[in-house]
Amino acid sequence: MKRLVYRADDIGYTLAFDLGAFKGMDEGIITSADVMLDSPHTEEALLWLKKRPWISVGWHRHLWESPVAPAEKIPHMVNEQGRFIWGHRHQELMKQVPYEEAYTEFRAEVERCIAVLGKAPDTASVRLNGSELEDAFRDICDEYGIIYGYYYADFMGRKMEPKEEYRHLNYRHSTPFPEGITGRDLYDLSFFPKYNPEELIMNIRWDDENVIYQTGGHPGYLDDHILAESACTIHRPKELLAALSEKVKQWIIDNHVVLINQLDVIYGTNEYQKHLKAINSPLWAGNFKEDVKL
Repeated sequence: MKRLVYRADDIGYTLAFDLGAFKGMDEGIITSADVMLDSPHTEEALLWLKKRPWISVGWHRHLWESPVAPAEKIPHMVNEQGRFIWGHRHQELMKQVPYEEAYTEFRAEVERCIAVLGKAPDTASVRLNGSELEDAFRDICDEYGIIYGYYYADFMGRKMEPKEEYRHLNYRHSTPFPEGITGRDLYDLSFFPKYNPEELIMNIRWDDENVIYQTGGHPGYLDDHILAESACTIHRPKELLAALSEKVKQWIIDNHVVLINQLDVIYGTNEYQKHLKAINSPLWAGNFKEDVKL
């Protein structure tokens, strides 16, 4: 059985971005949403996700915007404008954050999520590098039962080793970039005319159908805030078009690709497929011409 997770990143960034991203959830192939808990539209996005329980919720630990904890409790993390001191250009400054301050901020972020969504994020990506900030993030995830380390990925140069209890999962991130191209190259606007996320999705191949693939991107609309803050700009609406693409949907149907979310991966459930069945989506595996065993 060919199984695929489509993860949308940067949820909560801005209202404009989320309007696009949620269109991709409602009308496209997005099955999983990674939420930035420190961003301008975080709480509204969490309320929208609460109405879509078939979408798994990941914690995209952003730390670019404004902290949730009071500034006086995390002095090494904020600047005079009340924003994270490193922004997205000097992340090396994160290594100077004391454990107690990082722990305070991460607890505030997860409690914000619980207060609005009704639960902590389902999953997170923990990248331990010996810093106190990373140790604090891992400890918060452990304390709140947030699942991490459940797949191995080499995505934009970041490698993550799975925790022992998840080593049995054949879960891989698949972004089949053109030869000689890496994920970061996509943000070079000189390459943008050649960037075709629709084709990247449809180039995924299952040599082993026991393997579960994850793909995705930053599908959504643009606004002035994102244009000022992010290196990933005009790629976003193009990735949204790919997530909504009728050609991609037909590829899913023709190749009997079963869309699932990240909790389905971990627990062996079929919550996303149950949603597709409930709305009688042509993407529900039961509607494929040949039966797919679920």
